[in-house]
Amino acid sequence: MKKLMYFTLVLVILSSICMFGAWSPMTQTTETRYNNAPIISAYASEYIYYTSRSIPDDAKTDGGAPTFVGTTGISNACGAIAGAEIVAFYDKYYPNLIPGWDSYYPATGKYRGQSATYIDPMMVELYNLMQTNVAGEGVSESEFKTGLQQYFTNHGYTASFSSVKSGSTLNYSACKSAIDNNKLIVLFTTPGNVYSISEYSNYDIVNSYTISGNHIMIAFGYLQMKYYNSTGLFRTDTYLVVATGRSTPTLAYYKIDSSNLESACIVNVS
Repeated sequence: MKKLMYFTLVLVILSSICMFGAWSPMTQTTETRYNNAPIISAYASEYIYYTSRSIPDDAKTDGGAPTFVGTTGISNACGAIAGAEIVAFYDKYYPNLIPGWDSYYPATGKYRGQSATYIDPMMVELYNLMQTNVAGEGVSESEFKTGLQQYFTNHGYTASFSSVKSGSTLNYSACKSAIDNNKLIVLFTTPGNVYSISEYSNYDIVNSYTISGNHIMIAFGYLQMKYYNSTGLFRTDTYLVVATGRSTPTLAYYKIDSSNLESACIVNVS
């Protein structure tokens, strides 16, 4: 009888706790997941007409990072792809992150293309370290960071992350400073746009591409365009240059005031 009364009391207590929200066996923390969303070809083009245009001399727009896509046997893998680009980028400054292989050409400093022998296995390793597709489709931000940190630890280095998201947008000066100091920025985005720019004599065409789902990509450059007409400055467009992790477009511009930014972090290595 005492055992029955004790068991009944425990059930009552647990039921009360669950009812008032102090604890629930069904409650779990959920994070946004990123799953290598397709990037859809340009659906809209904007024409910007101007009498003059200025681009700062310090603009960095190409050649500053590796650009990879996926490999066979992995799916929803934007985390692993971005992670592989990050590892290959820092291999220039921190030797032996990719044992037996240099990610860049020593004579020019330019990054090599994706290697089936070295990059693809490393990408699969990151895919597993990030536990891709284990808790859900793709990876969460915390899974991405934990897996990438573990890779660096396994190779004798330490990786950490510093946020550069200020309110709902990017801290452009912090991004510039990081890039100027040979650091990458990782972007965690929800559905939105990236851009290409076609330049003509007195106008630019800005083509929009749709990121159709949640996606992770790296930023390695920056560009600020100022447009003038007869009355003076009428428009300023500020971008980060990104490697999309997709084959089309491989490189694109990402507006720093984009509304689809979930998180953005500098990757620090020591």
